[in-house]
Parts: sequence; C-alpha cells; structure tokens
Amino acid sequence: MTRMGRAGRSLGAVAMVGLMLVGCATQRGVGASSTPSTDAGPAEVARRCSDFAKSFGYAEKSVGGRLAVSAILSPLMIGIGLAGTAITLNPYGLVLAVQGPVAMGQWTAKASQDNKEQFERLRQACEEGGGPDTVVAARAVRDLAQTRERERSTRDATRLYRDTLLIVDRAGAGASEDAAATAVSLAALIERATPADPEIGSLYERAVRIRESERDAHPRELASLHTQYARWLRSAGRIVDAEATEARADALTREAQVAEERARAASLADGRASSTDIVVGESCAPASVHALDQLNQDAAAQGGAGRVLAVDCDVAGQISVVRLTTIKGASDALTFGGPDTNSVERIRAALLTPEP
Repeated sequence: MTRMGRAGRSLGAVAMVGLMLVGCATQRGVGASSTPSTDAGPAEVARRCSDFAKSFGYAEKSVGGRLAVSAILSPLMIGIGLAGTAITLNPYGLVLAVQGPVAMGQWTAKASQDNKEQFERLRQACEEGGGPDTVVAARAVRDLAQTRERERSTRDATRLYRDTLLIVDRAGAGASEDAAATAVSLAALIERATPADPEIGSLYERAVRIRESERDAHPRELASLHTQYARWLRSAGRIVDAEATEARADALTREAQVAEERARAASLADGRASSTDIVVGESCAPASVHALDQLNQDAAAQGGAGRVLAVDCDVAGQISVVRLTTIKGASDALTFGGPDTNSVERIRAALLTPEP
C-alpha cells in the first residue's frame, strides 16, 4: 500500500502540473484579449509586438497533447513498475513506477517553457526592430521556422517560412538577401513533400532574380542555386528552361574559376599563397590562410575527402566566405558576418565532423 500511495501521489502531481500549465496558457490568452489598444508610441509598439508573438501560436508545442499522453502512459508505467517489483523483486520496477510519471510531467513542463521562450524571442525581436513589419521581426520568424524544420515539424516550418516572406514584403525588403534565403528554404521544404507543386518554381525564380541583382554575388553560390533550380525544372518537365538554367550555371562556374585563378596569382605575388592550394581572396590575412592550411592538413590526416577549396575575406581581412568539401566529399559554402564569429571553429566542424 505504501508503494501504491507513493505512485498515486506522483501521478497526482503530474496531473496538477499539467492542469496548471494549461490553465496558465489559457489565462494568458484571456488577459491579452483585454489589453487596451489606445496607447501610443513605445506602448503601442509593445502591444502590437505582443499580438505579433501570439499570432504564431500555431507553431507552439502542444501542452494539452503532452498532458493527454502523460495521463495515458503514467498509469501504465506505475502498473508495470509495481507489478515487476512484486513479481521479480527488481527495484528498477519501483524506479519506473515513481520516476516515469515524474519524467512525463517534466516533458510536459518543458513544452510550456519552450512556448514561453518562443513567445519572448518573437516579442523582443519585434520591439527591437520597431514593430511587426520589420526585417528584424522577419528574421526571428525565420529562425523559428528553421528550428521547426530541424525538429521535422514540416507543416509549422512551411507556414512560418511563408509568414517570413509576407513580413519582409510588408517591410519593403522583398528583394533582399533575407527574402532570397527564405524563398530557397521554403522551396526545398515544399519540394521534399510535394515535388510537383508549382509554387516551387516561383520561389526559385524569386531567389535567382534577387541574387542575380546583387553587386557582391559570389558566382559559385549563384551557380549552385541555378543548378538546384535546373534540377527541379527537369523534374517538372520544363526541359527547355532547365537547359537554359544549366547553361547559366556553367557560365557562372567558369566565371568563378577565372576569378579564383586571378586571386591565386595575386596571392602568390604578395606572399599570401596557400601551402594546401586554397584559392585565397585579395583581402585575406596570412594568419587566416595559415589556419585554413592547418585544417586541410588535419582533414588529410583523418583520411576523409574534406578540404577547404577557397576563401574570401572582407576589407578588414576577416574570413567572409569559405568554399569547401565535407568529409564525405559534398560541396558546401559557409558565410560569416563579423569579426566576433569564430570562423575557424565553424569551418573545422563542417570539414571534419562526419555527417549523420
């Protein structure tokens, strides 16, 4: 009876935690609906940003769903654990009976905490950007979309990417790199689920149009995008368009090769030559080149196919773009946005970490 009493109390605690979490979530929604909308200035921005964050409630993790699962599984854990202890005298059965329901309660509580943190990230980004229809707010939504995509929540990720594009359009940034990157991510996500969806073509076209117009476009990256688009065009039966896109990709690849040879010659002329045949951009500091050469040597020692192929740097000499092959030989490109980015460690991870 003592063991059953402990297990019963554990199950009761799980139920109470879940009900409190659902109740808090409901209370938050009711409170928000009664918030006055007559404030002006910063207060009005704060109100709008709170509503903005709440509008992505569709992408929250289900607290009620986890509570329902816990209500089903916890009694099973208690029954199996106590039965196992009584029959086999194995103390691990008691552990399952007591700790199992507690773990289910923690799982439910984590969903509630994740939802709260998600709300705060969206709200803060919105306020920092100056309102919902800003690029800063759009980036926060795209970050959430990427998180949901990694978690294999395809439906939420797709909707979040679409919302990101709507926000950048309203922000007047529909022709920005943010819009191009989001369009490519959304196209790839839709393509995995419904390859024949015509929306995929319009998304690739948008991304190509944006990146073709960029002054500092990198030919190899643009060639990769054209190749990706051409592959979809072929699968959609648009052979003529696919051939034209492939021709553009080939031209960009040749352009990149010429630029890289020019950069290689320049690096040889001023002592920035790489000992492992990395194509070095004009602004790169010798220390950066040496660090990348060391990474290539480490990769060769491991016997994989990974190596750094080329590097470009900003005017301050910091690494801005690196092109490489991974440990399995796949092509990749990494971009870096500032001097505080630990670029060498990111490159090391991409170069030497086995792909799952």
